[in-house]
Amino acid sequence: MTGLRTNLAAERDFRWRGKEVSRVEALSDCVFALALTLLVVSLEVPRTYGELAEAFVQAPVFAVCFAILAWCWLIHYRFHRRFGLHDLGTTWLDLALLFLILLYVYPLKFLFSFVYNVAILGREIATTDAHGAAASMFEREAQVQHLMWIYGAGFVAIFLTYAALYARAWSKRLELELDSVERVLTKSAIHSHLASAAVGLVSIVVCAVNPRWAGWAGMLYGVLGPLHFVHGSLTRRAVERYRGKVPGAPPVA
Repeated sequence: MTGLRTNLAAERDFRWRGKEVSRVEALSDCVFALALTLLVVSLEVPRTYGELAEAFVQAPVFAVCFAILAWCWLIHYRFHRRFGLHDLGTTWLDLALLFLILLYVYPLKFLFSFVYNVAILGREIATTDAHGAAASMFEREAQVQHLMWIYGAGFVAIFLTYAALYARAWSKRLELELDSVERVLTKSAIHSHLASAAVGLVSIVVCAVNPRWAGWAGMLYGVLGPLHFVHGSLTRRAVERYRGKVPGAPPVA
């Protein structure tokens, strides 16, 4: 039992049951790679030094989007390493997640391009169309509100799917022989993803109340860092409190 545990400090209390990469996981890796490609596919090879410099100016946008997609990939990767589930229900949830990731790419890039160019660089809300002519990113103020709705809906849907994946693993806790610590960590993951989805839902509601509050709705996502820090601290305490004490759970090795 101990031999199945990883050497990663973050996973010292969870056995990784997924030993081999399944076809669904291989597909997910391809989808995440495609999503990362879509972040830069619209960028042509620079033809002048000015275009090259502008590409580097926009690099922080790619970096932020890359980090968010990497976070999503890591959650998915850890889930399958922890549980090794390949049943039909899990597969459908995996496919739904991959669909949402691909659907989420362009709103993600568009939003952070807008925020970076306006809030950080202080530029006008403008871009170029397919013919190279100047074009406004937004024609009406209400479209900013709609963008936040689209972004928020994608964010909520993705993390509700993660919560559903962990809920499925929880429903199979006896079959997987989750010990007391693993049960705590599984329930904690469900709560964590539901909390992330709740932040996205609150952002949508704030934006719906008043279109002028779209900026505040976006800033609400900054709550995620402190929220997950507190949740992680509470989880670590719960792990020590319930270690070997959950009725019906196999003993911790």
